[in-house]
Amino acid sequence: MTTHSIIWDMGGTLIDTYPSVDRTLAAVAARHGHALAAATVARMTRRAIASAIDELSERYAIPHEELDAAYADLKRSWADAPPPVMAGARDVIDHVRRIGGLNLVVTNRDRTSAAALLTATGLAMDDLVCPGDGFPRKPDPAMYRAVLERNHLDPVDCLAVGDRAIDALASEQVGIRCVILETPGIPVAGDGERITDLRRLIDRLAPSPGPVTSWSGPATSRSSPERSQQPST
Repeated sequence: MTTHSIIWDMGGTLIDTYPSVDRTLAAVAARHGHALAAATVARMTRRAIASAIDELSERYAIPHEELDAAYADLKRSWADAPPPVMAGARDVIDHVRRIGGLNLVVTNRDRTSAAALLTATGLAMDDLVCPGDGFPRKPDPAMYRAVLERNHLDPVDCLAVGDRAIDALASEQVGIRCVILETPGIPVAGDGERITDLRRLIDRLAPSPGPVTSWSGPATSRSSPERSQQPST
């Protein structure tokens, strides 16, 4: 079966939230006398923002509540000054619509924050599933199962896209193939397909009935992630 629909993760995949998060946490560390390189913070946040805050607090004796407050302030600021949509995401969303598929979001983010980001960035998605809807967080597969059932989709006709191993662990448990978006220079643990440019997804979907929209960048493989450059989840 040819793939028509995409189930997107949000932060770090659909929306480029990581750079502002990295800067915010690094600024808190700097106030406590720790000048951390952007790459140092980035490697922490790519595992999980919550675990990055835990690690920064423990390693550098920074009050946990100060890091939490800075991150909460940043999320509130996104209502008026949202982070950018990830490079190539709008191209893929448009392609999915042209081929009659659905653009769906499954995220560990709370619904208020997720909905605010979609509104602020002007992204009109077909469905949004969050833990606040009564589901456990990824890597539990319940949110992926729910989005399939709610939208009457065959998992074989869907492609999941995320930026962490938990996205693959969760989606693949319900039969959805997953592609991981990596930030160049910051590899993601685990196996599976990797890309560094979302437009590579178009070649994994059904062809458009209109003009050809396939991505003609360098080839990628499951064993050797491609290294094309992309604005930095």
